[in-house]
Amino acid sequence: MKTLLMAVDNSPVAEKVIATAIDEALAHKAQVVVLCCVDPAYSSCNQPIDITAGEDPEDFAVAQDEQNTAELVVRHALAPLLRAGVDARGLIIAGEAADTIVAQSQQLNAHMIIMGRRHLSSFNRLLKGSVSAAVIERAHCPVLIDVRKD
Repeated sequence: MKTLLMAVDNSPVAEKVIATAIDEALAHKAQVVVLCCVDPAYSSCNQPIDITAGEDPEDFAVAQDEQNTAELVVRHALAPLLRAGVDARGLIIAGEAADTIVAQSQQLNAHMIIMGRRHLSSFNRLLKGSVSAAVIERAHCPVLIDVRKD
């Protein structure tokens, strides 16, 4: 069975990406793996926590909030896929978004990566970089970018 990797985050474009993934999965009779990346700086996933005196306790609340949000994003994306009859599962992985998306696509032997574009301003693109552009440059498989604005 073919595998499609759908990368989502908590941005408004996620709804369109989910709809595109449903269309592609049904057309290609493929399963979908929903991936949400968590910033490693805010992750407390399965790793020892080394607590040093003087750390701000609020930092740990932020990490838990980040992971809770990622879980909600993945569950929100899985629901319409499952309702449409698409075989789907979700992953939450700590890591830089573009690197993590490309690595997971290779590990899963994905036939396609489906993701959105945030339409960043030139300044923000320069400051933050474009995840979709980085994925396109590094991916081993086709990348479908849903560019529709909200």
